[in-house]
Amino acid sequence: MSSYASYCQDQATDCARRARLARSPEIVAHCRSLEFRWLRLAQQAQATGGALGHASDLAAATLVALGDTTATCPADYAKRAGELIARGARSLRSTLRQKRCAPPRQPNGA
Repeated sequence: MSSYASYCQDQATDCARRARLARSPEIVAHCRSLEFRWLRLAQQAQATGGALGHASDLAAATLVALGDTTATCPADYAKRAGELIARGARSLRSTLRQKRCAPPRQPNGA
């Protein structure tokens, strides 16, 4: 297996882990779609020998890499999804902390 195919497999594994950890159905769906994209890229890299394949396969591997713009995008999306999940967790923690420290509210009619 080429190093690029291994890299794609690793990225797919990371996306699967993110999908398991995500609480939002939208994030789960997005991570799953990224996982399948990475798996497809790994298959293509394995079939063409990856970017470091034999000289005869190098042209085909280059065409696959240049023609498929998802090669760099999934990493960006996965990074962004992780940032959004972390931001949501931080925001939720600060909101809960504020509610615990705030004095009880009086009803409007009192």
